[in-house]
Amino acid sequence: MKIPHDKFCVLPWISIEASPIGTVRPCCLADDELVDNTGEKFQLNSAAFADIQNSNSMRNLRQQFLAGQKPQTCRKCWMEERAGRKSKRMHTLDRLKHMGVSDEWTLDAKPMMFLDLKLGNICNLKCRICGSWSSSQFAAEEVADAPPEEKKQTFAYQMLRAGAWPQENPQFWSEIDRVLTDIRYIEFTGGEPFMIREHFDMLQGIVSRGIAHQVEIHYNTNGTQWPEGAAEIWRHFKTVEIALSIDDLGPRFEYQRSNAVWSEVEGNVERFRALRDTHPNIQLQCCSTVNIFNVRYIDQLARWIVEQKFDFVYWNIMHDAWYFSIATLPDTAKQQIEQHLRAADVPAVYAEEFDKIIDFMNRGASTDGFMTRMKIQDLDRKRGQNLVEVEPELAAILEYVKKT
Repeated sequence: MKIPHDKFCVLPWISIEASPIGTVRPCCLADDELVDNTGEKFQLNSAAFADIQNSNSMRNLRQQFLAGQKPQTCRKCWMEERAGRKSKRMHTLDRLKHMGVSDEWTLDAKPMMFLDLKLGNICNLKCRICGSWSSSQFAAEEVADAPPEEKKQTFAYQMLRAGAWPQENPQFWSEIDRVLTDIRYIEFTGGEPFMIREHFDMLQGIVSRGIAHQVEIHYNTNGTQWPEGAAEIWRHFKTVEIALSIDDLGPRFEYQRSNAVWSEVEGNVERFRALRDTHPNIQLQCCSTVNIFNVRYIDQLARWIVEQKFDFVYWNIMHDAWYFSIATLPDTAKQQIEQHLRAADVPAVYAEEFDKIIDFMNRGASTDGFMTRMKIQDLDRKRGQNLVEVEPELAAILEYVKKT
């Protein structure tokens, strides 16, 4: 596959991302949701995929890439690349090289080959780095915390309602059915994808059509759910990548991912590994999102990851919410974290990656840490937790004191 220049992204030609609330973006890292030609956000309960692909907003994005520009909505990829990291744009180019994308690039869309589906925000966890946009449990917690007279006016309440959009949505599923023969890669995230049963019906439809052998599937799962019976469907597909979102270990994991039980996740890692070992088309991966809660401890996480023998490991960098991004840590915190990581026993295979993580952190615009501490205090209050007890080293670095 030939591309016009080295800053080119193919996703605006061949893909859409369905957000957890049923809006649309060109990819999961884009800042802006796509709008129709009247300026209204596309809604997947009514929009046709062809209208999305041919909209002015999508054509304008393609025009910027053809002109060699770097669209502002793609700033997260540019930030990663400035730090020497491999961005989503670059990973996608690698993934699609073998999928037969034509070398002709015009303003017109190509067949839909890549679907990034966040089929609602149904989730059993309320991770600290998440929000009501992607987690029904997080949203329910925020609604419960609001005054009675304000509950239905909260953003979280709106997200609870919007996050159920894939259920009983014939327009969306008919659009999916229309493009299935072109699809080569589907990414399921969430919410927690293994709790969204509709997606298994979609996969069964692909199997029934006899085209599963040409489709690759990728999951991002929190590791708490075991998809009973899924292997019988998965065996028909070209590849099935199961990426476990594991950002830390033990009590820190449970603190960062509320409602999770670390021993249960460890048990599921074992079960997925056994499944991988008996199904050659299944790959077991780990996706670790580096954020303020775990950056002080990622050397320990890296050593555990090495022991698990994953097929692929991706060190994701958190961008939003900005106050939990390592890029916005206070300068003194960055200095202490860098000092720790430079002296830590980091597995050689991840030494270069850690250098890039440190570089990304140091390139960011530092803050005084006030908003970060305030947000942690609010979550600690709601959940009856205390950063000082679980992550005392980080609490000291952030000069954190739980509000009483």
